[in-house]
Amino acid sequence: MGNNHSTYEKLEIGSKCQSLKVINNEKVGDVYLVMYSEIKDGESKNEINNKKPSSFLNDIHYTIVIDVAGESNDENGIMGLEVHIVLEKNSKKIQLCFERKFGENQIYQELSMYLGKIENIYHKDQPLEWYFGLNRVILTEWFNEFIENENRGDKWSIYSNCYTFSKFLIEKFKFNNIYQLNWPH
Repeated sequence: MGNNHSTYEKLEIGSKCQSLKVINNEKVGDVYLVMYSEIKDGESKNEINNKKPSSFLNDIHYTIVIDVAGESNDENGIMGLEVHIVLEKNSKKIQLCFERKFGENQIYQELSMYLGKIENIYHKDQPLEWYFGLNRVILTEWFNEFIENENRGDKWSIYSNCYTFSKFLIEKFKFNNIYQLNWPH
C-alpha cells in the first residue's frame, strides 16, 4: 500500500551517521518514551518528573526513541532513532517524523522513561541499516495502519496524536519480541 501521508525525516548524513557503529551491545535496542514540555514560569523539573505520562496529554509531546547503536549513557543522555507525529504546518493533518536524537534537548524540558528492549533481527551489528529498516516499516506499514485502525484518520484528534501514536508503536514493537517492553501506567 502506498503512503500518501506527509513524512519528515531529519537525518544528518554527515560523519555522525555514516560512521554509526555499535558502542555498547547491552544498550542496543533499548526503547524509551521521551516526553517534551515547554518550561512554564514557576514550574520545576521535579514537578514535571512527578506527573504521570497520561496526565500530560495536552501539555507534553511524546516520542519513542530506539537506541540502534547502544549510544545512550548517563553523560550524553538518550540517543537513537526518534519517531513521533506532529501537526503539519497550516493544517490539522498529522505528519510522521523520524529524527536522529543526540542527547538531551536544549529547548524543552525533557523526561524519559526506559520501556524495555527490542531485538535487531535483520541488521545485526549494522545500526545505520537498522535505523533505515525501522524507518521503512514504520513509514510503509505501521503509520498507515495507525491512521486506518479504528477510523482514526490523518487529522490530529484525541484518537490521532503523539501520545496514541507512541503507545501504538510500543504495541507493534511488542509483537514477536523476545524482550520485555511495557507502556507506563
